[in-house]
Amino acid sequence: MSSMRGVFFLEPGKLELREVTIPEPGPGEVVIKIEAATTCGTDLKGYKRGHRLFRPPMPFGHEYAGVVTAVGTGVKQFREGDAVCGANSAPCNTCFYCRRGQQSLCVNIEDSFNFGSYADYFRIPAHIVAQNLH
Repeated sequence: MSSMRGVFFLEPGKLELREVTIPEPGPGEVVIKIEAATTCGTDLKGYKRGHRLFRPPMPFGHEYAGVVTAVGTGVKQFREGDAVCGANSAPCNTCFYCRRGQQSLCVNIEDSFNFGSYADYFRIPAHIVAQNLH
């Protein structure tokens, strides 16, 4: 297996660059080579004082753009070489609000966050590929 670099959040004020295995896509997933990863307010606040969604040690970063390098079974809308960007989460489509077309109020959205864009490669879960990868 090949390796890549990835930044991990260890505790407020402490990040670590690690050598980790390049992820493989599962069914419905894609892997992208990161071309750009940005820092938002959530990253900054989490780095400075922690965040309730940060469960260290954990991969860091969640805003990204890149190129698809691997596609899991069942993915039809993307292929290797496609330039993409996406959100770090996707609504569940099953809760009270989602069933009423109010996905922005999804009560399960926090369970779907995907962290790890401060890396050479980033695996995008199926629920995000299906709804929030463009």
